[in-house]
Amino acid sequence: MNNNFHFQQNVSLAPFSTFHIGGTARQFISVQNPDELLEIIQWANENKIEYKVFAGGSNVVFPDKGLDCLVIQILGGYIKRQENKFIVDAGMLLMDVVSESIDYGLAGLENLSGIPGTIGGAVVGNAGAYGHSISEVVEKVEIWDGKEKRLLTNSECNFSYRESIFKEKPFLVLKVTCKLEKVDSNRLKTISADIIRMREKKYRPGIKCPGSFFKNILTSEIDKDALGRIDTNKIVFGKMPAGFLLEEVGAKGMQVGGIKIADFHGNLFINTGGGTAADVKKLAGILKQKVKEKFGIVLEEEIRYF
Repeated sequence: MNNNFHFQQNVSLAPFSTFHIGGTARQFISVQNPDELLEIIQWANENKIEYKVFAGGSNVVFPDKGLDCLVIQILGGYIKRQENKFIVDAGMLLMDVVSESIDYGLAGLENLSGIPGTIGGAVVGNAGAYGHSISEVVEKVEIWDGKEKRLLTNSECNFSYRESIFKEKPFLVLKVTCKLEKVDSNRLKTISADIIRMREKKYRPGIKCPGSFFKNILTSEIDKDALGRIDTNKIVFGKMPAGFLLEEVGAKGMQVGGIKIADFHGNLFINTGGGTAADVKKLAGILKQKVKEKFGIVLEEEIRYF
């Protein structure tokens, strides 16, 4: 194995999460590209060492007790442009990929402006905003299936609302190919700036949170009885915002331990300082029960308990 790799021992995971929650990892290493990631994984497999992989840490809740294994962070990499396509290493920050696509006048990612985390993480969770998802521009994904590298087409990724095959199977995303459309760069810059302004009203700079906590609910999946209890004027892009349902049950301002629901948005869990994963799970459980009792709808987490 590459002798330049340096493993750290007993590393606090909280600073690697936008939620600032988590205990210590027994062993930790950060890698910058898919080749390094596979080299570490193959070494771990040969030595029968358990490992877990994460990327930007924007959508995860690390456990309070920490992780008694090797934790690998993939963060960094390169973008290769081929006319209207980007081939991107999974560890690239999504915001950097969006910015570069806008500079080249390539449309398709601008609605994702301001979303934290990496492009690999965005593909896993089929990230999106304002009626658009990254799956709309993904042409193919290079993965490691545990034995070899493979290419998956868009249809093979089983994309749906905030879901993909990568949440079902232990595949690792290595590279993402995005097919974009050539347009005027200035128009994309305007769209991006408007979206970032809207996002910053909700996700204020410096806030310790994992983004939207619960998924919005597709109206096609809400039964007639539940739909009858909801103000259908609140439906946006064919989805009922989880934030509306949460606000209807009094979520805003609720707090358990160091975790508080924002006073200005019902689907925003904020670590006010010293919050724990246990606090998060307790508060989430209370809110899910309240929404179920009032609307007959079971909320599903968008975040991932790591």
